[in-house]
Amino acid sequence: MKDHLQRDANAGDPYACLGVAYYCFTGKDREQDIGAAIGWYERAAAGKCPRAHWELAKIYRDGEYVERDLDHYMEHLTAAAELGNSEAQMALADEYRAGEVVGRDDALAFSWYRAAAENGESRAKFMVGYSYAHGIGTEVSDGEAEMWFASAGMTGDAELFLQLGLCFEYGLQGIEVNPIEAGRWYKYGVDMGHEKCTICWSSLLGEMHGSTGDTYEVRMYKLNSSNTQKEASLRDSALGIADECFDAGDEDNAFEYYQRAADLGSPIAMFNVAMMHHWGIHVKRNDMRAYELLVRAASAGSEDAQFYLARMYDDGKLPKDENEAIRYYVKAAVNGFLPALYYLSKYFDHPEVYVRRSRTR
Repeated sequence: MKDHLQRDANAGDPYACLGVAYYCFTGKDREQDIGAAIGWYERAAAGKCPRAHWELAKIYRDGEYVERDLDHYMEHLTAAAELGNSEAQMALADEYRAGEVVGRDDALAFSWYRAAAENGESRAKFMVGYSYAHGIGTEVSDGEAEMWFASAGMTGDAELFLQLGLCFEYGLQGIEVNPIEAGRWYKYGVDMGHEKCTICWSSLLGEMHGSTGDTYEVRMYKLNSSNTQKEASLRDSALGIADECFDAGDEDNAFEYYQRAADLGSPIAMFNVAMMHHWGIHVKRNDMRAYELLVRAASAGSEDAQFYLARMYDDGKLPKDENEAIRYYVKAAVNGFLPALYYLSKYFDHPEVYVRRSRTR
């Protein structure tokens, strides 16, 4: 961890506190220390850092590291939502819709879905559209519903479309069964080349032409037997073996299995292979090759690679380029590498707002 990050955290900078909390919580750059992480998150939250409130909310909700405390969960969740964190706004809307942790309130659920949608959350856009279509927490408006559905279709990813299609096809998560709507969302995924959406779309078309439809259990079996799922299982298995080999000091096999996982599309493995080239582990040190692999890993979604490249552009290890540094900091922050927000705060007064706006441009 950089000395200035710790120094600024000690001085009370909320985003420095957030960064230190992240390192303590994940065990990156230092030994994992959950108690210290919570303490630093609390200091960041006291400085009105939205992300710190959201991280604390999840800790108290999940009860994995501390005793589950729904009062503290709702306290931090509400604070994060009110301070503009879109993930917290979504979660708060879900709570008011479900009515389990707090009393059900469709109007409040709608208002928080709307806030998250306006902050760019694609699932929230869908929920706003669905609320308008069925008059849940707001008046019925087919025009508003279609506008928000279209916006969700433009910004969502194929995994979201798969889940929405399944919800409409099988009536999941409180969504009314509607095969036509299921087809709409599956087709969005089909157009993106998503294999699982294609499986669902084909089955749904067959049912509309008289074939017997799949039960939910049969559909899940088909999806779990897809080539995509098999490849993901092979990738995850290779990554797990690589980690075990590396921890055991078997660098040769670690490199081999990281490379296998990387070839199957694992951003984590891509980053690890890049760093092994950089450190000269198993292979001769080659920083040019490491840089090429870091760019590939960053493009595949590795927040570690994105952050590492941002730091290289920021501190001059690569030709100094503020625009590239900011671009990679934003990507890393979006993917959950929280110290990136601290470094962005050196460029912008409200880094979380900047990241949110960058996502929705």
